Amino acid sequence: MASRKPALFAREATGLVREIGFTLGVIIILSHVIGLGWQKRAFEFVGKAPMPTNEMPLGLPAMFWAFLVCGIIVLITGYAAGYVAAAMPRSGGGYVTISRVIHPSIGYIAGWLMFLAEAFSYGLIGVAVFEGISIFYNIALAPYPIPFGPMEWFIGGLIIVWIFAIIALLGTKLYGRLLEVIFYIPAVITIIFFAMWVAGAMNPSLVEEGVKSVMGTNVTPKSIIDLAIAGGMLKAKTGFFSAFSIAMGGAFWAYMGWYATTFVAGEVKEANKKLPKVLLFAGLIIMIVYLLASSLSAFPTMKVETVKDAENNEWSFYQAYSFLSYGKVNWTAVYEYVGVPSNVTKYGEGNWTHIKQSPKPEFKGINFQPAWSTGIASIIARGMNLGILSWLIALGGVLWVANDIPPFLLVASRTFFAMSFDRMMPEKFSYVSERWHAPVWSIIVTAVFAIPACMAEAKFPAGADQYLAFAGVVGTDIFDAFFLTMFCASCMLLPLERKEIYDRAAVKHSIGAVTTLGFIATLGGAFCFYIFIKESSWIWSLFTTGAEIADIISAIGFFGCIIVGILLYVYYMYRNTTRGVDMRTLYLSIPPE
Repeated sequence: MASRKPALFAREATGLVREIGFTLGVIIILSHVIGLGWQKRAFEFVGKAPMPTNEMPLGLPAMFWAFLVCGIIVLITGYAAGYVAAAMPRSGGGYVTISRVIHPSIGYIAGWLMFLAEAFSYGLIGVAVFEGISIFYNIALAPYPIPFGPMEWFIGGLIIVWIFAIIALLGTKLYGRLLEVIFYIPAVITIIFFAMWVAGAMNPSLVEEGVKSVMGTNVTPKSIIDLAIAGGMLKAKTGFFSAFSIAMGGAFWAYMGWYATTFVAGEVKEANKKLPKVLLFAGLIIMIVYLLASSLSAFPTMKVETVKDAENNEWSFYQAYSFLSYGKVNWTAVYEYVGVPSNVTKYGEGNWTHIKQSPKPEFKGINFQPAWSTGIASIIARGMNLGILSWLIALGGVLWVANDIPPFLLVASRTFFAMSFDRMMPEKFSYVSERWHAPVWSIIVTAVFAIPACMAEAKFPAGADQYLAFAGVVGTDIFDAFFLTMFCASCMLLPLERKEIYDRAAVKHSIGAVTTLGFIATLGGAFCFYIFIKESSWIWSLFTTGAEIADIISAIGFFGCIIVGILLYVYYMYRNTTRGVDMRTLYLSIPPE
């Protein structure tokens, strides 16, 4: 008796249900994007490349301009991605369109790297939630903070990751309701953020009083500036274009996920008509929020205290606070400056518990919390003697970070699910719960892949962020930017390579309009990809002499991720072909509903 030829896909229907409307589609993107990036990254990437105030175009920091340029790219690429995904509205988004329009191998590698980018980011955000809790509430609790360290951040991050994974197993409908709750609450509280930033800009003395209230009675913005200078801030000075280039990494990561709803296209109501509008509308809101937040949160700290160096460059609390929080600080010099033992090997870098032992009044017992934009709002609230607002700001800040988590998990799990449904991953991962309509094993594998990113973000064990750079911010940026570039290229090529799909699309544009839109969007994605490669010198550590061990290990991890994707593609193509699956027909077909 002849063996039966296997079906093209893992089964005849995905089992997923279209439960996502226009509003929830927009909220998924807003929640995915507006969270950690505009709070932490806005100051983190300033600290990495300190630039004097007088060199800022129009008095606006490099992060503002990076958000502006990235925002324009977001609007163009978002509409392009929304258009091509609407023509093939299936879960997996760009993986489906790239593999069906460009080539299965390109789609597979892009989908695999995008899965890693989102899964790693899921871990980064999990730790960031706990980090946010420790920062915001220690500002509100001042002068009686509760100490948190890398181990606590790592464990807390793991707990957050698995809690949200378990909730996701209960289905998109319940997950969507949870997402709406943790979106609307911080959205309302955000009004307080902006009110505090404006108040601080109008009256910089509120920042000074807030610093004293939070960090210590004798601590002033001037003492923080002096400490940053002692730690090498002036030597780390960069020009605008260098600062802008570095800031682009943080800005792109902050926007990451602006096309998140395309990955759950198979669960969106009328996705073939609404997806482009959802992405365009959400992208515009995000861009406005980022431009306002990055500028308004910076102004109070730029005005409170300023000093000039020998070259007449102007430095402020803004650069100093960011630099001490995230820059390449000479901690030996800092320890010497405050009068404590300077053995970095013994006491470690950035040990503020050690600095607290300083005999100098302005640093003794200092409660230093890393710079976040919402932390600035909380400091200003303390300067206004409105302690209750600092608690509300803490709640809003933490919830903004927390609402990043559900979309990251949705995107990563649906990408893995789509690849499994195509029989290009273990078919077990395409299983969908009949009761909850959730891809159970794809969700679980996403949570597992989040673990190394938890280690990188928490810096646990010590140096993990350097050894696991491929799972950090810029590493995930590179994976995401490659996927985005291919996603937009599939839009450009859609009417040329798959005209039958283009003709059936519900959203109508001329062939010239679609190819032009896709071409411009592809250039935008490629520009971001180039910037991130350029700013990631550790990638080439395998080919350079004298490279740091941590950089070499990170490079091995980076290229290892790509090689694993290639090997998986070759294996499953061979396996399926030998089993009689017509892979050419599969990749010419749009997956069933």
